[in-house]
Amino acid sequence: MSSKYEAPQEVRELERQIRDFSCRHGLDTRNVFRDLLLYIVHNFSLPGTPPAKHWSYTPEQNRAFYEMFTAWVGIMKRQIARHGFYDAFGDLFMALNPQRELQRQGQFLTPTDVARVCQEIVMGKDENKGVQSVYDPAAGSGRMLIASRTYHPRSYLVGWDIDYTCCLMCVCNFLMNSCVGEVACINTISMDDFRGAWLVNEAYYRTGMPSVRWLDEQEYVRFRRADIPPYVFFLDSKGYDDYFRWRETWWRISALCHNRP
Repeated sequence: MSSKYEAPQEVRELERQIRDFSCRHGLDTRNVFRDLLLYIVHNFSLPGTPPAKHWSYTPEQNRAFYEMFTAWVGIMKRQIARHGFYDAFGDLFMALNPQRELQRQGQFLTPTDVARVCQEIVMGKDENKGVQSVYDPAAGSGRMLIASRTYHPRSYLVGWDIDYTCCLMCVCNFLMNSCVGEVACINTISMDDFRGAWLVNEAYYRTGMPSVRWLDEQEYVRFRRADIPPYVFFLDSKGYDDYFRWRETWWRISALCHNRP
């Protein structure tokens, strides 16, 4: 195995920015990479989101993060127009982390072409199947999930992963690839060690605006128990409001029937 992963040409300028910033300020590139992801997620987060913990960068350093952010947006815009979907951070993650460490942790992201073929085999190319839920218990950067939108753009995506940085990559990929769904940082084997969840683009089809809503464990459990059908997130404002209006009416009628003497 090669001792170094070579990132694709498309993302090397952003890789250079991250490495130069880290070297100039004596920081670990992996921490800078994670903080760039946090910076992006918080820029799209809804009001009331808790502030990023331990954020200690100066205003000048924050400007550097903004430059990295705009570089990423440019990369994604060009590559999505060319390929339909794109994952820049997955390749940067592989390039910025020592290969020996990734091997020890078993963190090897699926190549894009393989992800596309896997999704074609599993989901087919029929674009008239309606809204489908797609779940990945070891989502990584979310590459397998965003590939599922190639022929099924209205797929509701659910990505869980034990690695916090991977979850942040997945959230960022959902945002820029116009994906609707949820990401949770949790051990999917033991079903513990919950470290946060994010609802991504939940109002995208009602507002046209990308967004992130952060949830703690209790909030995420309540959201899951609400059992909202995936197709609801793809309705326009009127359809969305009508669904919950009729749902509330039905619950009240059911309660009256069950309480009848």
